[in-house]
Amino acid sequence: MTRQGHDRSHLLLRVCQLHYEQHLTQQEVGDRLHLTRWQVGRLLKQAQADGIVRIEIVHPHARSHDLEADLVRISGLSEAIVVPAEADEVATRRTVARAAAEYLADLPTKPRTLAVSWGRTMSDLANAVPPSWADAVTVVQANGGLTRPGPGDPAAIITSLARQSRGSTVFLPAPAIVDSPRLAAALRREPSIAEVLQLARSADVLLFSLGAISHDSVLVKSGNLKPADERLLRDRGAVGDAVGRFLDRAGHPVSPELEERSIGLDLSDLLNAKLAVAVASGETKFAVAEACVRRGLCRVLVTDEHTATYLIRHLADPNQHNERTTS
Repeated sequence: MTRQGHDRSHLLLRVCQLHYEQHLTQQEVGDRLHLTRWQVGRLLKQAQADGIVRIEIVHPHARSHDLEADLVRISGLSEAIVVPAEADEVATRRTVARAAAEYLADLPTKPRTLAVSWGRTMSDLANAVPPSWADAVTVVQANGGLTRPGPGDPAAIITSLARQSRGSTVFLPAPAIVDSPRLAAALRREPSIAEVLQLARSADVLLFSLGAISHDSVLVKSGNLKPADERLLRDRGAVGDAVGRFLDRAGHPVSPELEERSIGLDLSDLLNAKLAVAVASGETKFAVAEACVRRGLCRVLVTDEHTATYLIRHLADPNQHNERTTS
């Protein structure tokens, strides 16, 4: 290094120490070193560019912008929201739900109609959405509800989201899964159900969480999914569900029989939505998040950094790509 280069390097170091370690203003640093404030500002920028200074945001809810950019580039998503993982899955789920609530509130064009699924994540989201996040939104139930009380009650979620926007609610008066295809078909023909489903299909935003196949899942605990159904899904290679529709690793339905017994939006509705936003967190959702993104069932994904890292690694295979086709 030349004498001139050594002097400049020493000056950069001195400016940084005075400003960042001793907390002097740029004007005070300039007075101390006989520099103008403009020169100090240029030196501080140069120090960042040279790697002498690194600025790191360590707030527990800070977004991981590098992971977001990588995930969008690899997946074809239009946007990814990635936040830090917490010490356990419940805390991570709540952090991700809060990020999804903030995303919803920050949309530049507020939805007039919002279709939503239900479950624990969506319950956390509804609790986190800020007051007056939008104005007079019609919140529509996207898939059938519980057959008995359980976590993630759709009525509470929809009511909370609507109340916080001084909006209105539209409920889907049917279970998520019924006992026979004939009963499901008859219910879907009922005007009170058909009209709700059509309103959900045409919603400005479709917001849904992804579910895993487990004994602890909301669909199992609510009684919608019988033990025989769960065994069938596992045998067929299901990795989880989106709006109550069970997917294989490629994001396709695994059980035509169960599809015929289900009431609510289906995968083709996700593919054709104006803006489909999926929310997923935790290791149990890795596979279903991959299926959702690989198929193109969402335009936006809100998730945690561990799930994002998994997706980036698995979606990077050049022999695999999204299929944005209807079911």
